[in-house]
Amino acid sequence: MRALAAAGAPSENLYATDLRRDFWELGYELFKDRETLKSRFIEADVLADDDAAAGEGEGLKALDGKIDIIYAGSFLHLFDYAGQSKVCERIVRLLKPVKGSVVAGRQVGYVVAGERVHRTNHREKMFRHNEESFKKMWEEVGEKTGSKWKVEVELKEVQGRGPSEHWDPDVRRVIFTVFRE
Repeated sequence: MRALAAAGAPSENLYATDLRRDFWELGYELFKDRETLKSRFIEADVLADDDAAAGEGEGLKALDGKIDIIYAGSFLHLFDYAGQSKVCERIVRLLKPVKGSVVAGRQVGYVVAGERVHRTNHREKMFRHNEESFKKMWEEVGEKTGSKWKVEVELKEVQGRGPSEHWDPDVRRVIFTVFRE
């Protein structure tokens, strides 16, 4: 979000959400922009069915059907397949129900799609997509939400890995743009 603001997007038109307010408070300290950044931060669980914890008009529900573009960077791959699908269904509700609404992002992927043990939380599973599985997920999301999506997705090799890093050679970066049709 800060990168968009730095590139010239009016910060008052930008929204961000996270589980805990602490994360954006740390961002204000790091970037020293509390007085200049006019973006709205929303404390919410994207997987929650409602905004019970949020005050009136403060949760994600207040934005349903009002967002043109959503950026989901380094986020979806944190969940298993069912969790990713549920997050994408929530994203669909946030987006304007018009042709051209878009979701863009990047995430960790894999040459052969499938569940992997979460690297930092061994009790959890993560689903790592390839192009085919990512497109299939959005087809399923479209069926569940009564919407249709054009998916552009690319797997790229991860560059700059040093010998001390423990990355699997089949790990890839998934770059995607998903357009409502």
